[in-house]
Amino acid sequence: MTWSNVPGGPPAPTPGEQQRAATWERGGTTLFPAGRIADRVSTVLLLAFGALMTVVAAVVGVIAVVSATVSCDAASGCTPGGYVGGVAIAVGGSFVVGVLTVVLAVRAWLRRRSSWWIAAIGFVLAVACLTWGGVVFTQAADATTGSSSVGTA
Repeated sequence: MTWSNVPGGPPAPTPGEQQRAATWERGGTTLFPAGRIADRVSTVLLLAFGALMTVVAAVVGVIAVVSATVSCDAASGCTPGGYVGGVAIAVGGSFVVGVLTVVLAVRAWLRRRSSWWIAAIGFVLAVACLTWGGVVFTQAADATTGSSSVGTA
């Protein structure tokens, strides 16, 4: 005789009751449990700001490349590779970071874990990609105009 089969004790749970108990222990069936709504909201806001920042950077990058390469020809010693490379690093890097962040955040949601810190790190990495791409673009612009020399009056 086991403790779960005591004569005169409570009846054994049915399979439906066992399933409901397992669901209750896991925290329900929703991706947005009531206790974690602030985590989900902050994650979604950070992901949305990162996506908006990437879209704005793409539009600004295309405009900057077009305006910088208008007077770029072989006679001036200019090549558009630095401009395009800077924009590609900025936009491409922040896009890749954003996709990875979304995948990891959704994975954390499915595992019922906190995800705001994943979105925060992704946002910081996207800003770092945009900054790095901007530096590359600026260095290409300085090399083209000849203003990269320091200390001239």
